[in-house]
Amino acid sequence: MLLNKPLVRYHSFDNRIQFPPKISSSILNEFGAAVKLWKLKRPFDLLTIDFNSVEKPYPNGMLGILSTISFLRNSGAKLKVILPNNSNVRRLFINNNWAHYLDNDFPVSENKHERHLVTRQFKEFTEIAPIINDFMDVVLRSIRLPKDIISALEWSVNEICDNVINHSDSITGGFVQVVTFPTNNSLAFTVSDSGKGILKSLKEGIPTLQTDSQAIGEAIKSGVTRNKEFGQGNGLAGTLRITTMTEGSLDITSGSARIISTSSSNKVFENEDLRAFDGTSISGQIITNKKFSISKALEFNGILYTPINIIDLEYEMKDQDCLLLEMKKETTGVGTRQSGKQMRNKINNLIQSKKGYPIYVDWNGIPVISSSFADEFMGKLFLEIGPLNFSATIRNKNMEPLIQQLLDKAISQRLTQT
Repeated sequence: MLLNKPLVRYHSFDNRIQFPPKISSSILNEFGAAVKLWKLKRPFDLLTIDFNSVEKPYPNGMLGILSTISFLRNSGAKLKVILPNNSNVRRLFINNNWAHYLDNDFPVSENKHERHLVTRQFKEFTEIAPIINDFMDVVLRSIRLPKDIISALEWSVNEICDNVINHSDSITGGFVQVVTFPTNNSLAFTVSDSGKGILKSLKEGIPTLQTDSQAIGEAIKSGVTRNKEFGQGNGLAGTLRITTMTEGSLDITSGSARIISTSSSNKVFENEDLRAFDGTSISGQIITNKKFSISKALEFNGILYTPINIIDLEYEMKDQDCLLLEMKKETTGVGTRQSGKQMRNKINNLIQSKKGYPIYVDWNGIPVISSSFADEFMGKLFLEIGPLNFSATIRNKNMEPLIQQLLDKAISQRLTQT
């Protein structure tokens, strides 16, 4: 299937790449074509990257753009960035860190959004784990998830980020972002790089490959890798199973090809060589309320595999069948109803992930909390799981007397509603 309609335009008269109102993964090949035209016509002049008309930007398109812009700057290109004219969209660029990675004159965003992790860049293996821990913390606070979905998301993003370092040869590393959609019961993630692409990588092990679409098709098969020393080749295959088995999707753009896979279809878009995205961008959607087994999704050669997730590693106490939640390590704050709701979501996810395990909530280092936080966190939790489950599961410790009073008051007030 050929894509003929130009979505991103290069204007040679003023050396400018102009983006359309909507940015998604569908424009990455067009963006690649615009960059190639610039390189052919005016590569030594200042290039303007014009987002002025953008109204609906999505991470699955933006991260591929960021990886390309990062590569161009690293290569010495002179670039000027125009942010969206719409003030809300411009703020989104800044808060998501997109503005910073487009132009380092914009500061790094410290925004702690309740639904997503701001875009992060990684260049080394050692940077991946802290980033994944950060976004999994955001996910646990923002949406209720079955244990297998928690494991599936963490495993998928870790594998794809690992592939960037292992296989892409990207001099600027990769970019990752995860967004939750609680009202739609879904999660979305994107990982992009400006490396050599899937075809060039896999040709080292499969020299007969000719096209980018063939390479993507091979990459999503289990056991396919350029070199077994760098992994078993199940990262994309497992991610494909995870996304499609939950009735989500996997969207891969690399070189001149794009493949979108769901449980019922596999759409292949093959473009002419000019319309090629130099690198790889992978976006997945996971539906969180579907029946799903992580061990079945990751069954290769008859061997079942259940990965350890963040709850096993970060919250389970060693040699004890219990969990520990240290409030001083939480970034939500303890002063608003919204922060209380996030903590209630998180503790519910801990409960569902380790059923039967008591949870020790350690208040050490927290001098005071607001009444609204106490009610939204512990008061409503008491109402949701019931008095018996609450007393069997929640073990508060190291509380200041004032916090104890506020929690007792919140619970007693909710007790009248049972």
